[in-house]
Amino acid sequence: MDIVFNGVRESVPDRTTISDLIMRTDEKDRSLIVEVNRRFIFPGDYGKTFLSEGDTVEFINPDFGG
Repeated sequence: MDIVFNGVRESVPDRTTISDLIMRTDEKDRSLIVEVNRRFIFPGDYGKTFLSEGDTVEFINPDFGG
């Protein structure tokens, strides 16, 4: 199935969850913000949020500091 991930079209297996995508990208930032189709996904929902054909997924890493 095709999704748009951080602005790039990618193919992922059917029934891919946000957790699967995080593991696939080796993202380890605990402050990661995830949006699917411009909707914020709570970290507790990553494992039960299944992606669908054509979804747009954004991983946002907040920049903290001064």
